Amino acid sequence: MAKTESEPVETLSDFLEWASQFDDGTYVFRGVPNKEYGIQASAYRRVPETEQNSEDKGFPTFVEINTALIREARLRGYDQKDGRPLGDLEILAGLQHFKAATCLIDFTYSAQMALWFACAQDSKTDDSTNGKVFAVHKDADRFIEIEPDLLRETIPYFLDGKEPQLYHWQPRQQNNRILAQQSIFFFGHYEFEEDAACIIEKCKKEDIRTELERVSGITEIRLFPDFEGFASLRDDQTPYMPLSAAEYTKRADQAVRRNKFDVAIADYDMAIYRNPNEAFTYYLRGFAKAEQEQYDAAIADYNEAIRLNSDDASAYHQRGRAKAELRQYDAAIADYDEAIRLNPNDEFIYNQRELVKAQQEQYETET
Repeated sequence: MAKTESEPVETLSDFLEWASQFDDGTYVFRGVPNKEYGIQASAYRRVPETEQNSEDKGFPTFVEINTALIREARLRGYDQKDGRPLGDLEILAGLQHFKAATCLIDFTYSAQMALWFACAQDSKTDDSTNGKVFAVHKDADRFIEIEPDLLRETIPYFLDGKEPQLYHWQPRQQNNRILAQQSIFFFGHYEFEEDAACIIEKCKKEDIRTELERVSGITEIRLFPDFEGFASLRDDQTPYMPLSAAEYTKRADQAVRRNKFDVAIADYDMAIYRNPNEAFTYYLRGFAKAEQEQYDAAIADYNEAIRLNSDDASAYHQRGRAKAELRQYDAAIADYDEAIRLNPNDEFIYNQRELVKAQQEQYETET
């Protein structure tokens, strides 16, 4: 296929239309947050800038970086797993997993997962940038597949600057992240060309990620299902994205349905912190508190709900129930009267008021 680069896409459907041309199962994809980036091994970025433009100097240093990394890992005892000695490639795969710069370049069989990475914000610049998704044909004439016997070879065997050969490899013992991201490693040279590329419009990145989650369930939790991924996605370079009031309320509602009222109240607290003028949230928190027999606190929330929306019959109704539990019968009946005035067709409120009147009479008789 001829090398092509699309006009910037703005929607998931536009991207899927582009990706549909690679439907024979032999293409893999890589997403980068900045369209200026090429397909390049992260270890090459450690090569001194004075050497990067010189193949004679840059590539030998690139090889040295990887061999030195492996040597140090072995000296520190990081060359064993489950009692089995690891080959050079396996050590590099483990180091890559923990974000070390190696000769391995991550690709994925999933175009949509590559798109997710392309929709990230570039950490190297404060400005928003167009992203890019590369498509590469896993051509047997171009890329040699790493078979188990090749894992015994040392890294200089693969990084031969005289006659560069490209390889692809899926580790035999795959971790959760490799499985989740449908990953495959390419290596052999510090960079190589794509077969096709798709540009992602910078101002649409967030919208596309939202659509990816809705349509395909692709989220950071799915792509990084391990403790290290969880931690690295919350480093000091990652902006905190707080939940909105509506999201906290939705999460609290789910907790109420599971009878987890403490959890619900904590989320309603945050929803009110985000939006202190939403009457219904006070009402919902009051209901959760009443379920835990915190009647005084529930009444305080119903008071606030009524202050913000004096026409809510439900708030008067529930406040009346809470007052009745505290044997404040006159006040409870007054709230039921107001609830009935606002909603005269709700028979349940009438029944509740009659029950409170009966409780009041019995209480007065007993005392």
